[in-house]
Amino acid sequence: MVYKGPRYRDFFDAVHKDETLIASYKSGPKRQKKEHSPTEEIIDPGLDLCATDDMSDDSLDLSLSPMSEDVDFHLPLVVQPSRNVAVESLGYFFKNYVNTPRDPSTNIFIEHILPMYLSTPRGSALSDAIHAVAINVTSMWMTRCVDSYLARDAYGKAVTRLKTLLEDPISCKTDETLATVFMLDFYDSLSQRFVHFIDSGTHQQGAVALLKHRGQDNFKTPLSQRLFNAMRSRHINYSLQAGKDVQLDESLLADETAVLPSAKLDLLNVKLAKLHMLARNGPPSANLDAVEFYKLVMQKALVIGKKLQAWEDSLPKSWQPVSVPASELHPSIREAGLYEDMCDVYSSLAVSHVNNSARSSHVGALRLVAMCSRKLQDLGIAIDPEIEPYVNGRIQAIVDRFCASIPFHLGNRTSVTFPHEHSEYPQIPADLRRLANYVDPFGNEVEMTMEDHGRAAAAIGGWFIMTPLAGFLRTPELQPPPLRSGPLMRKLRPGQLEWIRGQMLRIQKIYLFPADGSQQYHDWTWVLKQFVDYQGKPLYPPRPLIHPWPL
Repeated sequence: MVYKGPRYRDFFDAVHKDETLIASYKSGPKRQKKEHSPTEEIIDPGLDLCATDDMSDDSLDLSLSPMSEDVDFHLPLVVQPSRNVAVESLGYFFKNYVNTPRDPSTNIFIEHILPMYLSTPRGSALSDAIHAVAINVTSMWMTRCVDSYLARDAYGKAVTRLKTLLEDPISCKTDETLATVFMLDFYDSLSQRFVHFIDSGTHQQGAVALLKHRGQDNFKTPLSQRLFNAMRSRHINYSLQAGKDVQLDESLLADETAVLPSAKLDLLNVKLAKLHMLARNGPPSANLDAVEFYKLVMQKALVIGKKLQAWEDSLPKSWQPVSVPASELHPSIREAGLYEDMCDVYSSLAVSHVNNSARSSHVGALRLVAMCSRKLQDLGIAIDPEIEPYVNGRIQAIVDRFCASIPFHLGNRTSVTFPHEHSEYPQIPADLRRLANYVDPFGNEVEMTMEDHGRAAAAIGGWFIMTPLAGFLRTPELQPPPLRSGPLMRKLRPGQLEWIRGQMLRIQKIYLFPADGSQQYHDWTWVLKQFVDYQGKPLYPPRPLIHPWPL
């Protein structure tokens, strides 16, 4: 009897039917080893290999035909040696995205994927999923493209093997299975931003089904707890961004499941996501008249805002920002972008990212307060006169701190910079580093150097800014009728809007993000499209769409 896994199996099959065939069809027939596309084969010579030649995967090998045995090796080398793209991609991915000293109190699951990769069998679903992501990430840097034939091939293998795992009642509850889903979801998020891939949410929803199926009692080891927190966080943030219900059982949202600061923030975001749903559904959903409904939403938003402030106030010292005087920054950092001479540094990029995510949620709650206040005034209800200045003042202060974090993420970069290239960044104070107690992917204590920070910042620093900024600019829905709360820019300080706009275009240039986003997912490209002034006129002149990578 074939075991039917936790609903994910049926949903997964419906969306990914014949996935490997689709992958091959989209990418065309396999190339013969005699002919190679330069954009597929050339990998930067400075890459660090993470494995020896005997670990190469022939199915992912783009090497040239073997040399004849009678070749004179004393002749000058005029042809580039054969390379194994899959192996070099793994080295590039692990070095720049995974093997960076981290604060153990953060919960970015990708930091834990190296030990799992080393312990998983070659040819497993997780191994193939990691190969797919590594090739995708590396080709994004080296050839300016994603979703290549090699990446799709590894992705298709991972999907096929994952289906087999989901049929087994034991395998479907393992950490390896859930980690595979995590990596496939990571792959889709890259394709979504660069090649107009429509993310159906298959893997993210599948992860929710697996979490429910395993239950809280099946996440007892340190690794499984981090995996649980990471996948739960992914679903909660997805729900908050997409305006959907959080589909997790209450037992998976209990206070005792949240120990780390990021996990505590996730539970607050659950409350905010539910409030957004309530506001969007309108008074009938709560069986209230309009006045009582807007009062209820405003009160709940104020409470969430206070809880978010309390979350910030309770952060450990290693999570709190440290202000760096502009005079201590490298001149190139000041020239690249510094708002009102403000610069905050953190113990790590992950800590800064979580802080900015909390700020984005806080602004979302405050904007709901402002919208309800306007609705009540339109209905002739007197409002506390201190609400508007309070909301405006808090939003301005919160956005100030977001702006102050940007130099820590971007340094002096104004164009494409590879992780191995030197850039200038604000220095992390020694006292703050000591508080962080950095560890490597295996949990061993290590030191964080500015070289480590620069490498990670080049790889993911700008990505960590995208989602919080999208949250700042997103307008909550309030029914009925649909009410536009007015652009966030009306509540910002003079000059702050133009500075943010400049940094947005700077990040687009650094990472070559496409400028033609869609409403399907509030990512960076959506932000660029939505950034308009009060009259609806674009704040940046229209430019012809140029494909960001060679066709």
